[in-house]
This record gives sequence, C-alpha cells and structure tokens, in this order.
Amino acid sequence: MSDDEEKYGLMDWIGSAIGIVVAGFIIFILIWPLIDPTPDKSSSLKENIHKATGK
Repeated sequence: MSDDEEKYGLMDWIGSAIGIVVAGFIIFILIWPLIDPTPDKSSSLKENIHKATGK
C-alpha cells in the first residue's frame, strides 16, 4: 500500500509542478508588454491584428 501512496504522491507533485510552470508562462505572456525592455516596444495585439488582416 505504501508503494501506491508514494507513486501517487510523486505523480501529484509532478502534475502540480507542471501546472505551476504553465500558469507562470501564461502570466508572463500576459504581462510581457508591460515589462518589455526593448527601446521599441513590441507591437500591441491590436497592431498585430491589423498587420495580419491587412487593414
């Protein structure tokens, strides 16, 4: 029984770690325009849509 609990605990820990990494990555993408260090800021989403659609 202890082997099953240990496996579940390890898998649970791995799943939690992956979830934290994914959530952190999504948050980083969302806040990147605010912390963009380049002199010419990255294009905004609206500008990118206009370039992609050609309007």
